[in-house]
Amino acid sequence: MERVEEIYQGFVVEHQLERAGLFELLRERFVAVNTVLYPGCFVHITPSFFFQDVVYVDRNDLARGFFANRDGVLSKIGSRQKYTQRPQVRFVSQDYTQPIPVLEESFDLLLALYAGGISRTCGKYLKVGGLLVTNDHHGDAAEAATEETLELIAVVNEAQGTFTLDDQSLDTYLVPSKPALPPGAAEAPRRTEWTRCADYYVFRKMFADPSLQEPSRFSRPH
Repeated sequence: MERVEEIYQGFVVEHQLERAGLFELLRERFVAVNTVLYPGCFVHITPSFFFQDVVYVDRNDLARGFFANRDGVLSKIGSRQKYTQRPQVRFVSQDYTQPIPVLEESFDLLLALYAGGISRTCGKYLKVGGLLVTNDHHGDAAEAATEETLELIAVVNEAQGTFTLDDQSLDTYLVPSKPALPPGAAEAPRRTEWTRCADYYVFRKMFADPSLQEPSRFSRPH
Protein backbone atom coordinates (compact mmCIF):
# COMPACT_ATOMS: atom_id res chain seq x y z
CA MET A 1 0.00 0.00 0.00
CA GLU A 2 2.84 2.39 0.87
CA ARG A 3 4.36 2.10 -2.61
CA VAL A 4 0.96 2.67 -4.32
CA GLU A 5 0.36 5.72 -2.13
CA GLU A 6 3.85 7.07 -2.85
CA ILE A 7 3.47 6.70 -6.62
CA TYR A 8 -0.05 8.13 -6.68
CA GLN A 9 0.97 11.11 -4.57
CA GLY A 10 4.16 11.75 -6.52
CA PHE A 11 2.82 11.42 -10.05
CA VAL A 12 -0.82 12.47 -9.68
CA VAL A 13 -1.55 14.57 -6.59
CA GLU A 14 1.65 16.59 -6.50
CA HIS A 15 1.25 17.46 -10.19
CA GLN A 16 -2.39 18.49 -9.59
CA LEU A 17 -3.64 15.84 -12.01
CA GLU A 18 -6.30 14.18 -9.84
CA ARG A 19 -9.22 16.13 -11.34
CA ALA A 20 -11.52 14.49 -8.77
CA GLY A 21 -14.03 17.29 -9.25
CA LEU A 22 -14.37 16.42 -12.93
CA PHE A 23 -15.27 12.79 -12.21
CA GLU A 24 -17.58 13.75 -9.37
CA LEU A 25 -19.42 16.11 -11.71
CA LEU A 26 -19.70 13.46 -14.42
CA ARG A 27 -21.04 10.95 -11.88
CA GLU A 28 -23.68 13.42 -10.70
CA ARG A 29 -24.80 14.54 -14.15
CA PHE A 30 -24.63 11.21 -15.98
CA VAL A 31 -25.96 8.69 -13.48
CA ALA A 32 -26.12 5.83 -15.99
CA VAL A 33 -22.33 5.69 -16.29
CA ASN A 34 -20.85 2.61 -14.64
CA THR A 35 -18.30 0.96 -16.94
CA VAL A 36 -15.28 3.04 -17.94
CA LEU A 37 -12.40 2.49 -20.37
CA TYR A 38 -9.28 4.58 -19.76
CA PRO A 39 -6.59 4.20 -22.44
CA GLY A 40 -3.27 5.88 -21.67
CA CYS A 41 -4.12 5.98 -17.97
CA PHE A 42 -0.60 5.84 -16.46
CA VAL A 43 -1.28 5.61 -12.66
CA HIS A 44 -4.30 7.92 -12.64
CA ILE A 45 -6.80 5.75 -10.75
CA THR A 46 -8.99 8.69 -9.70
CA PRO A 47 -11.88 7.56 -11.96
CA SER A 48 -12.24 4.47 -9.75
CA PHE A 49 -13.07 6.70 -6.79
CA PHE A 50 -16.32 7.58 -8.58
CA PHE A 51 -17.07 4.73 -11.00
CA GLN A 52 -17.30 1.12 -9.92
CA ASP A 53 -15.96 -0.71 -13.01
CA VAL A 54 -12.88 0.68 -14.81
CA VAL A 55 -10.52 -0.91 -17.33
CA TYR A 56 -7.15 0.83 -17.48
CA VAL A 57 -4.82 0.46 -20.49
CA ASP A 58 -1.18 1.53 -20.71
CA ARG A 59 2.14 0.13 -21.91
CA ASN A 60 4.19 2.12 -19.37
CA ASP A 61 6.47 0.00 -17.14
CA LEU A 62 5.78 2.03 -13.99
CA ALA A 63 2.04 1.71 -14.57
CA ARG A 64 2.44 -2.05 -15.02
CA GLY A 65 4.21 -2.36 -11.67
CA PHE A 66 1.74 -0.02 -9.98
CA PHE A 67 -1.32 -2.04 -11.02
CA ALA A 68 0.49 -5.32 -10.26
CA ASN A 69 0.11 -4.35 -6.59
CA ARG A 70 -3.59 -5.11 -6.83
CA ASP A 71 -4.22 -5.13 -3.08
CA GLY A 72 -2.58 -1.74 -2.73
CA VAL A 73 -4.54 -0.28 -5.63
CA LEU A 74 -7.85 -1.61 -4.28
CA SER A 75 -7.02 -0.35 -0.81
CA LYS A 76 -6.30 3.13 -2.16
CA ILE A 77 -9.54 3.14 -4.15
CA GLY A 78 -11.47 1.84 -1.15
CA SER A 79 -10.27 4.74 0.96
CA ARG A 80 -11.79 7.23 -1.49
CA GLN A 81 -14.65 5.47 -3.28
CA LYS A 82 -18.06 7.15 -3.47
CA TYR A 83 -20.18 4.02 -4.06
CA THR A 84 -21.03 0.98 -1.98
CA GLN A 85 -20.15 -1.84 -4.40
CA ARG A 86 -16.73 -3.48 -4.49
CA PRO A 87 -14.50 -1.74 -7.05
CA GLN A 88 -13.84 -3.64 -10.26
CA VAL A 89 -10.40 -2.79 -11.63
CA ARG A 90 -8.63 -4.34 -14.59
CA PHE A 91 -5.30 -3.27 -16.06
CA VAL A 92 -4.35 -4.16 -19.64
CA SER A 93 -0.62 -3.78 -20.26
CA GLN A 94 -0.37 -2.81 -23.92
CA ASP A 95 -0.43 -0.05 -26.50
CA TYR A 96 -4.04 1.13 -26.71
CA THR A 97 -3.76 1.65 -30.47
CA GLN A 98 -3.65 -2.13 -30.82
CA PRO A 99 -6.82 -4.26 -30.37
CA ILE A 100 -7.77 -4.33 -26.67
CA PRO A 101 -9.18 -7.61 -25.29
CA VAL A 102 -12.55 -6.15 -24.36
CA LEU A 103 -15.97 -6.25 -26.00
CA GLU A 104 -16.80 -3.63 -28.58
CA GLU A 105 -19.66 -1.29 -27.65
CA SER A 106 -19.48 -2.32 -23.99
CA PHE A 107 -18.42 0.83 -22.09
CA ASP A 108 -20.53 3.71 -20.81
CA LEU A 109 -17.59 6.14 -20.68
CA LEU A 110 -14.38 6.44 -22.67
CA LEU A 111 -11.68 8.75 -21.29
CA ALA A 112 -9.22 10.53 -23.58
CA LEU A 113 -7.04 12.63 -21.28
CA TYR A 114 -3.50 13.58 -22.32
CA ALA A 115 -3.35 10.78 -24.87
CA GLY A 116 -3.78 10.98 -28.63
CA GLY A 117 -6.02 9.32 -31.18
CA ILE A 118 -8.38 7.67 -28.72
CA SER A 119 -11.68 8.50 -30.43
CA ARG A 120 -10.28 7.00 -33.62
CA THR A 121 -8.68 3.86 -32.18
CA CYS A 122 -10.92 3.11 -29.18
CA GLY A 123 -14.29 4.60 -30.12
CA LYS A 124 -15.51 1.15 -31.15
CA TYR A 125 -15.45 0.03 -27.50
CA LEU A 126 -17.95 2.74 -26.50
CA LYS A 127 -21.65 1.85 -26.31
CA VAL A 128 -24.12 3.66 -28.51
CA GLY A 129 -25.36 6.34 -26.12
CA GLY A 130 -22.08 6.24 -24.20
CA LEU A 131 -19.86 9.23 -23.49
CA LEU A 132 -16.39 10.26 -24.61
CA VAL A 133 -14.77 12.78 -22.27
CA THR A 134 -11.64 14.47 -23.51
CA ASN A 135 -9.53 17.57 -23.50
CA ASP A 136 -7.70 18.90 -26.55
CA HIS A 137 -4.15 18.30 -25.31
CA HIS A 138 -3.30 16.07 -28.27
CA GLY A 139 -6.07 17.36 -30.51
CA ASP A 140 -8.44 14.69 -29.20
CA ALA A 141 -11.43 17.01 -28.94
CA ALA A 142 -10.89 18.40 -32.42
CA GLU A 143 -10.57 14.87 -33.79
CA ALA A 144 -13.69 13.70 -31.95
CA ALA A 145 -15.63 16.63 -33.40
CA THR A 146 -15.00 15.26 -36.89
CA GLU A 147 -16.23 11.74 -36.03
CA GLU A 148 -19.60 11.08 -37.64
CA THR A 149 -20.69 8.87 -34.72
CA LEU A 150 -20.05 11.48 -32.02
CA GLU A 151 -21.97 14.58 -31.03
CA LEU A 152 -20.80 17.26 -28.61
CA ILE A 153 -23.35 17.45 -25.77
CA ALA A 154 -21.52 19.48 -23.09
CA VAL A 155 -18.29 21.16 -22.10
CA VAL A 156 -16.68 21.37 -18.68
CA ASN A 157 -14.58 24.26 -17.43
CA GLU A 158 -12.45 24.51 -14.30
CA ALA A 159 -11.88 27.61 -12.21
CA GLN A 160 -9.87 27.43 -8.99
CA GLY A 161 -10.59 23.73 -8.60
CA THR A 162 -14.34 24.01 -9.26
CA PHE A 163 -15.70 22.20 -12.31
CA THR A 164 -18.85 23.41 -14.06
CA LEU A 165 -20.75 21.79 -16.92
CA ASP A 166 -22.30 23.81 -19.75
CA ASP A 167 -24.67 22.17 -22.23
CA GLN A 168 -25.92 25.39 -23.84
CA SER A 169 -24.70 27.27 -26.95
CA LEU A 170 -22.31 24.49 -27.85
CA ASP A 171 -22.03 25.70 -31.42
CA THR A 172 -19.98 28.60 -30.07
CA TYR A 173 -17.21 26.22 -28.99
CA LEU A 174 -16.34 24.41 -32.20
CA VAL A 175 -17.46 24.25 -35.79
CA PRO A 176 -16.56 21.11 -37.76
CA SER A 177 -16.53 22.04 -41.43
CA LYS A 178 -15.38 20.95 -44.87
CA PRO A 179 -13.43 23.28 -47.14
CA ALA A 180 -15.00 24.23 -50.47
CA LEU A 181 -13.69 22.03 -53.29
CA PRO A 182 -13.61 22.57 -57.03
CA PRO A 183 -15.81 20.25 -59.13
CA GLY A 184 -14.34 16.77 -59.45
CA ALA A 185 -11.87 17.21 -56.58
CA ALA A 186 -11.37 14.39 -54.09
CA GLU A 187 -13.34 14.57 -50.86
CA ALA A 188 -11.37 16.36 -48.15
CA PRO A 189 -11.51 15.41 -44.47
CA ARG A 190 -13.49 17.64 -42.16
CA ARG A 191 -11.52 20.10 -40.11
CA THR A 192 -12.43 21.75 -36.83
CA GLU A 193 -12.27 25.50 -36.38
CA TRP A 194 -12.32 26.58 -32.75
CA THR A 195 -14.23 29.68 -31.77
CA ARG A 196 -14.08 29.12 -27.99
CA CYS A 197 -12.05 26.62 -26.01
CA ALA A 198 -13.16 24.59 -23.00
CA ASP A 199 -11.11 22.59 -20.53
CA TYR A 200 -12.98 19.34 -21.24
CA TYR A 201 -15.47 18.18 -23.87
CA VAL A 202 -18.27 15.61 -23.50
CA PHE A 203 -19.36 13.77 -26.65
CA ARG A 204 -22.15 11.21 -26.96
CA LYS A 205 -21.91 8.26 -29.34
CA MET A 206 -25.05 8.53 -31.43
CA PHE A 207 -24.76 5.36 -33.52
CA ALA A 208 -22.33 2.54 -34.27
CA ASP A 209 -19.49 3.18 -36.69
CA PRO A 210 -20.78 1.96 -40.07
CA SER A 211 -17.21 1.31 -41.25
CA LEU A 212 -16.85 -1.58 -38.80
CA GLN A 213 -18.08 -4.26 -41.15
CA GLU A 214 -16.20 -7.24 -39.75
CA PRO A 215 -16.46 -8.01 -36.00
CA SER A 216 -13.17 -8.41 -34.19
CA ARG A 217 -12.42 -11.52 -32.17
CA PHE A 218 -13.46 -9.55 -29.10
CA SER A 219 -16.80 -8.38 -30.52
CA ARG A 220 -20.14 -9.62 -29.36
CA PRO A 221 -21.51 -12.40 -31.54
CA HIS A 222 -24.36 -11.45 -33.90
